[in-house]
Amino acid sequence: MKYLRAFAVIQPVPVIMSRTYRSLFKALLLVVLATGCSQEKDAFLNRTFHKLTARDNGWFNANEKLNEVVAGIENAHLDDYDHVLPLFVYGTPEQARSAVPDLEKCIEKCSLVIERHSMDIGGEEKNAWIDDAYFVIAKSNFYKQNYYEAERGFNYIARRFKGGDRQHESQVWMARTAIQKEQYAKAQSALDKLRDEKALPKGFNHAELSAVQADLDLRRGRLDDAIMNLEHAVSIVKRKRERVRWAFVLAQLYERKGLEEKAIKQYAAVVKMAPPYEMAFHAQVFQALAYSKGNSKLLRQKLNRMLKDEKHVDHYDMIHYALAELDLKERNKESAIAHLETSARVSTSDVKQKAKTWLRLADLYFDDRTYPSAQKYYDSTRTLMSELHPRFPEVETRAEVLGELVEQLDIIALEDSLQALAGLDEKELEKVLRAKIRERELEEAEKERLEADARERELNAPTSRPATPAPGSPGGRGNWYFYDPAQIARGTTEFRKRWGTRKNEDDWRRKDKSGQALATSMEKEGAESLADALEQKEKGSEPWRDPEFYMKDIPRDDIALEASNSRICNALYVCGMIYKEQLKDTDNAIESFENLNSRFDECRYTPESFYQLYRIYKEKEEVENYYSLEGKGSEFYAGVILERYPDSEFARLVRNPDALMADEARRQVEAAAYKEVYDRYRERMYTSVIMSCTRVMEDEPDNHLLPKYHMLRAMATGGLRDGAGFRSALEEITRLFAGTDEAKAAQDLLNGLDNTSSQAPPKSTSTAHYRAEQGKHYFALIVPNAGNDMSVIKSKLSDMNASYFRQPGMEFSNTFLDPEHQIVLASFFTSKAKAMEFYDLFVNNRDVLAGVNDMGFAAFAISPDNYTQMYRNKDVEGYTAFFSKNYLERQ
Repeated sequence: MKYLRAFAVIQPVPVIMSRTYRSLFKALLLVVLATGCSQEKDAFLNRTFHKLTARDNGWFNANEKLNEVVAGIENAHLDDYDHVLPLFVYGTPEQARSAVPDLEKCIEKCSLVIERHSMDIGGEEKNAWIDDAYFVIAKSNFYKQNYYEAERGFNYIARRFKGGDRQHESQVWMARTAIQKEQYAKAQSALDKLRDEKALPKGFNHAELSAVQADLDLRRGRLDDAIMNLEHAVSIVKRKRERVRWAFVLAQLYERKGLEEKAIKQYAAVVKMAPPYEMAFHAQVFQALAYSKGNSKLLRQKLNRMLKDEKHVDHYDMIHYALAELDLKERNKESAIAHLETSARVSTSDVKQKAKTWLRLADLYFDDRTYPSAQKYYDSTRTLMSELHPRFPEVETRAEVLGELVEQLDIIALEDSLQALAGLDEKELEKVLRAKIRERELEEAEKERLEADARERELNAPTSRPATPAPGSPGGRGNWYFYDPAQIARGTTEFRKRWGTRKNEDDWRRKDKSGQALATSMEKEGAESLADALEQKEKGSEPWRDPEFYMKDIPRDDIALEASNSRICNALYVCGMIYKEQLKDTDNAIESFENLNSRFDECRYTPESFYQLYRIYKEKEEVENYYSLEGKGSEFYAGVILERYPDSEFARLVRNPDALMADEARRQVEAAAYKEVYDRYRERMYTSVIMSCTRVMEDEPDNHLLPKYHMLRAMATGGLRDGAGFRSALEEITRLFAGTDEAKAAQDLLNGLDNTSSQAPPKSTSTAHYRAEQGKHYFALIVPNAGNDMSVIKSKLSDMNASYFRQPGMEFSNTFLDPEHQIVLASFFTSKAKAMEFYDLFVNNRDVLAGVNDMGFAAFAISPDNYTQMYRNKDVEGYTAFFSKNYLERQ
């Protein structure tokens, strides 16, 4: 019992001791943690704690997020195989803006890591993960396309953490950043510094170094160096994605260098690397496009096998294009044209390829001088070709020039056929017209069949699902899908690839907008007339089915025949001038002018035609040492001109060929003088301009720029706000220079004045109730409701303020002045001077405000009290007069 009692007494002691140890352990742990949290003590415990926390709590999550963003940018990228692919994909400005929220999170996390876990002791960083945190910050700035901050970050890492894991990698990214900034010398210096290192770390990415050097060489146009560096990069790169892309680019460079055999082998090597479908397909097709000599049998077999594979159905057009290129290289033009026509016919979705096909056909026909066919394909090409394409200006010019030529050729063909019909008796004429009508019926039936087939294909075409953001794509969070800039940019790219550059309008997909025209007709003429028109068409009573439709234009008498011949004479001369001046096709020019002279003894353009033949042959004799065996050289045509038109201007030029050069010199002097006056007009020196224009009109009646001087004087008169004088000057131009571009422009301005006066706000000429004030002001713009988007106008004014005026806190609002007009108000300015400064910027801006300040809208600076008076009385004209007198005239 004694022992038991003793035990009972001492039993609680171990429990008390256990609690004491636990408390001591906790206290000790807190002391250890507190000691380890110190960033200023270089101890194993401190280093371990900060390394683990920096890596696992901050850097890891930031680095994963950065990799996610980069993967999203790369996955969203669409390659343009018409150009050498980029070696590195950095994203578009839209993608960069979309990725900013995620990249800012990366920067924030790593900044917190540096702040809480950096151990800078004695000038040496003891935490090995700090340079990684700085690297993520710099790289995030790079993908934000904030290259200045990225360069600062990479440069800091390379200098501060010498010998660290990220030093050399940062130098590579410094070069990448400099390349993006187009600072190629700085990029080369960074790469050279790396190559001068005696020994690079074991894990250093030598493939990336060579690829960046190749990228720099490409930017600088050093193709041979780029090939050499890229060959090295492809041979040692480990990541499959990079190896496939770089190998494809290497094949493209071989092709552009003219190393066709190497290019074909390299494309074949790319196919064996199992690349994505698009790249694999293009690698196979490009093998055929790279072919230049040898046996094309194997390439043709491969392309024909691809035509039998339905997975390539959307690329059949490209395959036929490649077959056409093989034909052209083997000088089989007929087969090439057939393949190109098939390519255009089977095209489904790739509008860029269709444009390439049409352009190739256009060029072939143009080289063969088959101008009508060439015009058709150039005209089709420009509807699909991007305006940024290097050949777009050339294609547009050829389409327009050849359009003018084909129009004249059609006139000649039409008049010839009508004259031929005039020579037939009634029975023969009726027989020919019936055959013509039957031919038209067959054409209409074929057209309807093709349209029905097209509609059926469109209805049966599989609809593609909307593109979803790639996992981790930038901007995928925090933005509604349809407002996400990255998705908008991707959608825009895919739309242009499928449909080309299209005007934003209703019925944009329809070549024939007759439905729209019918709707307009319905509004104007009522439903009954539309129904009657449709009923007439259903009954087959279109005008072209009636022989009388063709007979009305047949020249039946001498007057009609003379008019027809006059049209032929004019068309032949215009054709000859187009051939000579715009197409530089002297052979067809000679044929056209000689045809004119042989068909007509004398017509409106006979003298000019002989003179043009004289000039063509004279140039051929001087440049090509040409000699005509038939004796029809420049001397022959000079004799004709001197004999038949001895007193003409052409005879003067034949007798004195130097006179033409003197005339040209005089024209250049006149052009220089006009430019000087025009420059003064742009400086708003209106009174001086009017005096100079008046002097030229009085003293130089033969000045070849006389219509322009009249127009310049009219515009200067308008600049002085002389409305009556402006209108009178414009009317004089339309009377004196009818048919010129200046007369057309003057008539357009007169029409605009008439429209403006009919739509003007309520008028008042009283200015007595307005007061001249110096303090707070608004800027006001009076805009008609019809045809104007107020939000667009306010946006443009805001853009001008941001770009040129830079007044913070500026607000732009709009309110109705009356049922036809609104006031767009910029508020507010602290003084009259500031408001007038903004007014001057508004009047003189030529870029941001296009379509706003050139529309003739009333604009003025106005004080709050005056604004109240003007708005209450709807007195725009009255205040405008007050503004002109008290603001403009006193400046």
